[in-house]
Amino acid sequence: MVFVCHVLLPHAQWTPLWVQYGWVGVNMFFALSGFLFTRLYIDEIERGEFSLRTYLTKRLIRIYPVTTLVLIVSVIGIGSAYWVDVLAHVTLVHGWFPQFRGTINGPMWTLSVEEAFYLLAPIGIFLAAGLSRTITRYMHLPRKLPWIQLALLLVGLWALSFALSRGLVLHYLEMRLQFFGTWDDGAYTFTFLGRLSDFVAGMLAAVAMRHTVGVKQQTSWIALIGGLALLCACILFIDSQGGPMLVASHKLGIVAVHTIALACALIIIGVQGNNPAKWLLSRRWMVLLGNASFSLYLIHFIPISNVQLLSLRAQTLLESVGLHPIAAMLVNYAALNVVAIAIFMLFEQPVSKALRRRAFR
Repeated sequence: MVFVCHVLLPHAQWTPLWVQYGWVGVNMFFALSGFLFTRLYIDEIERGEFSLRTYLTKRLIRIYPVTTLVLIVSVIGIGSAYWVDVLAHVTLVHGWFPQFRGTINGPMWTLSVEEAFYLLAPIGIFLAAGLSRTITRYMHLPRKLPWIQLALLLVGLWALSFALSRGLVLHYLEMRLQFFGTWDDGAYTFTFLGRLSDFVAGMLAAVAMRHTVGVKQQTSWIALIGGLALLCACILFIDSQGGPMLVASHKLGIVAVHTIALACALIIIGVQGNNPAKWLLSRRWMVLLGNASFSLYLIHFIPISNVQLLSLRAQTLLESVGLHPIAAMLVNYAALNVVAIAIFMLFEQPVSKALRRRAFR
């Protein structure tokens, strides 16, 4: 989604809304992170078997091989880079500094957000485990909590996380202004504080999945359809207000932007059931594309001679030989996926395996 949005942005006047709003893929990515981390570690935390050292080591091994490779290639592509900027990118704290966002590799700002989530996720999962136990223990029901009541409870908690996110960003901005005399216009979009409700939406979706076993098939269809409908409604509302840059002028604009994460969480729940969406996502070629998606996300914005970005340069060349923009985008996407899959299979996978053997021998 993000790739398509970026390469077809010059043709926004005739492309459909789902292309123009492909940036919602970032919301999906953050919500999916919250969901997967909670599913992976909530049982370990409940059993008291969670190891912070093992957890952090796995996170470093997961993110740094490809990130380091792409960072080196990006710096070479730019030709020169300020050493503080490079250091901020290596440590993945560049997202907290507006002057360093998008300077070396644009999409890498999301890694700064992910890094903050990695550090705080164990606390969030611990709270999610406590919430899960409370749902089971104190609702005075012989069986799992009915999904309608559970949905209302979790949506209410997500709304609180949304309010908390807004408050934390405002406090962060005030502290930044007081101590450093600077303001960060992108704090609501490009920092973990502003994206908190995205991750919480995914984490609450994971909690919901633990308590809807009896009606899983029914809820999966409802969640999938409801999530897609809610996502469409959010996009249509945002577009009606002039787009994401102007939507804040409406009193419900910020709510609509944050509700995208809730829609993504519903879609994530929806694809867990036995439906065509799950069947499609479980195909081997889709799994391979998913494994290579991290590499694709980073390499498509590798700078070339500090003039143009890789995917946009390829798109321009393909269109210049007479290909329709859509056809050019498909060829572009296929070619970069071949590169991403090669990086995954020939670099990321073997390096990660070697690092895991060394770390856990």
